[in-house]
Amino acid sequence: MRPLSGDGGRRRKWVGVDVGGTNVRAGCVDDQGQLFGWVSYPHEMAMGDFGCIEAAANQALETARTTWADVGGVGVAIAGLVDSSSGIVLDSANLGWRSLPLQAELQRRLGVPVTIENDVCASALAELAAQPGGRACPWLFVSVGTGIGACLVLDPADGRLLCLDVGHVAFGGDVLLGEGQKRCRCGKYGCLETVASGAAFTAAAKARISLEPGHPLRPRVATISGKDVLDNAVQGDRICVEVLTSAGRACGQAVANLVNLVTPVAVGLAGGMMCAGSPYLDGLLNVARSEVKPWLSDMCTFGTAIRGEKAGVIGVAELARRRVAVSSAVVAGHV
Repeated sequence: MRPLSGDGGRRRKWVGVDVGGTNVRAGCVDDQGQLFGWVSYPHEMAMGDFGCIEAAANQALETARTTWADVGGVGVAIAGLVDSSSGIVLDSANLGWRSLPLQAELQRRLGVPVTIENDVCASALAELAAQPGGRACPWLFVSVGTGIGACLVLDPADGRLLCLDVGHVAFGGDVLLGEGQKRCRCGKYGCLETVASGAAFTAAAKARISLEPGHPLRPRVATISGKDVLDNAVQGDRICVEVLTSAGRACGQAVANLVNLVTPVAVGLAGGMMCAGSPYLDGLLNVARSEVKPWLSDMCTFGTAIRGEKAGVIGVAELARRRVAVSSAVVAGHV
């Protein structure tokens, strides 16, 4: 174990690790927020699989051609509910983690200060910084991947981020991908993720394609991915278009409900489905814009992510830098 460093001011490299529902991504960031060194690959993490996070951090350092001696801290973004003050993962349905003291164990293993944050909140911080036209707040950020999450950025300067676990809230709309309510990974029925997440629309597409003997994807239906569904939808495949449109409309209803509730000045949309020509994005925007209160629709704008899959790594590394700086200032008596 490396000796725990407290001088975040001298060391100028920050490692970010983003543990999503399907992939782990990691990279190094300097004090100016420049990303260098990058790794991304699928994971199958078990409860308490600290070694996988440590391995991703090590690989990021290798690709950046730097060492732990230059690292001031590590930020870890987790797909799920976290208590960032204690560093405990409260509940991550997609990872199967509950009440996991991640920060303490990683600090012991890595020997540097560790910051834990929700992955969508970390991405929101980085994406807002990249948005053209300034950092108007409150800003609502919605991310669709294996699961669905949202974050309301109240003040990016001091990192005031409100995590919204929208994916595991019951979906009350009338847009469904199948008959009846499905069981969510969180244990409940009818959550938004069961009808609008990447996992949900991929499963729905597989179910429908398996019943179509002549469909070009049927020979490998068991292994098709969300990207396969999107690619075929963009090419005009009827089933894929219908599945993505339905899922996007369901998400659009949830986004409209959030906008009406928290009244943001703008909404950022992230995920592989948020691209030009995507039936998911079209369905989402059509419903969201029609369901937002009229006075809000005049002031609230919708946009898509700029930094993409790297946002979580950049954002959580920046949070690690900030929190180490605050801790150092407290120790020095400046706060």
